[in-house]
Amino acid sequence: MSLTPGPYDPAVPPAPNAGYLPPQSAFVQPGADPYHDPLVAPPHGGVGGWFKRIGGLFQRSWRPTLLIILVTQLLPGMIIGVGAIFIGVYVGLNSIEMDSTTGRVDFDAAAFAGVFAVALVVILALYVIQLAGYAAATHAVTRQAAGVPTSLGESLGYGFRRCLGLFGWYVPVVLLTMLGLVACLLPGFYVIAGTALVGPIFLFERRNPIGRSFDMLHKSGGRVLGRLALIMLITIGASLAVSAVESVIQLIIDNVSTQTFGPTVDGIAVITVGAIVATVLGTVIQLPLTMFQFAGILLTYTEQRGYEGATTPHLNAELR
Repeated sequence: MSLTPGPYDPAVPPAPNAGYLPPQSAFVQPGADPYHDPLVAPPHGGVGGWFKRIGGLFQRSWRPTLLIILVTQLLPGMIIGVGAIFIGVYVGLNSIEMDSTTGRVDFDAAAFAGVFAVALVVILALYVIQLAGYAAATHAVTRQAAGVPTSLGESLGYGFRRCLGLFGWYVPVVLLTMLGLVACLLPGFYVIAGTALVGPIFLFERRNPIGRSFDMLHKSGGRVLGRLALIMLITIGASLAVSAVESVIQLIIDNVSTQTFGPTVDGIAVITVGAIVATVLGTVIQLPLTMFQFAGILLTYTEQRGYEGATTPHLNAELR
């Protein structure tokens, strides 16, 4: 008499309908060369393998990445920058009244607080749109790396489905970073490095992104920290160049305004226009830098997953 339970025995627990994946080894194609995986650098491949995959990502996916970041990152960045200038110049001036006879300055705190509250809501909404763009770009480059056809609409749809979840996890990340910076600069930098991979971990794994990000940092033997340091150095250098361009443009317009109009309403208007032009141009110049930051963080994460046996087909299957 066999003791093996029958496949239709109600006592045998059924297999789950969804929400699970085969082991990572099941996605490794027979004879596949790990040194040519489009997203996952080979173990011990060094920084050269990381840079090589960043270049490959741009060769394959620069068009959808550019369009997604243009719509969801560049435009919200312009709106925030121009809105900040408008609030600082005109709302700030209208909230302050000076009595020319007594020299007394009155500040309309209620009006300023109302404008500030509206501005805060707008900034948060635009930030959610930026997170949707980050998720959409991740979807587009992963699908293309795996050879799966996808459209811009599908990627944006995925991004907007995941943006609120990303926002929910980035709230504690921001709070932890602020606490670290208040305590001391060094703990703040540690929190920034420890939470740098929260975005891709949430999108691919969707489990404890903060703890998992810190765990990857600690187990990487310096790889994650080194990649993040490279991204930071390149970002700082490019940002200084962009700031220099903005400062030159602003200086030229300020000089023209001072010589032509002097300290008048027209002069302030010209200076404001100059600040807006400098902000818009600076945001456009930063577009390639934003694309590099996105690719660098994503491929830092995929490189670490490679040490766990993951491949591009497995990562593509996770992204759902």
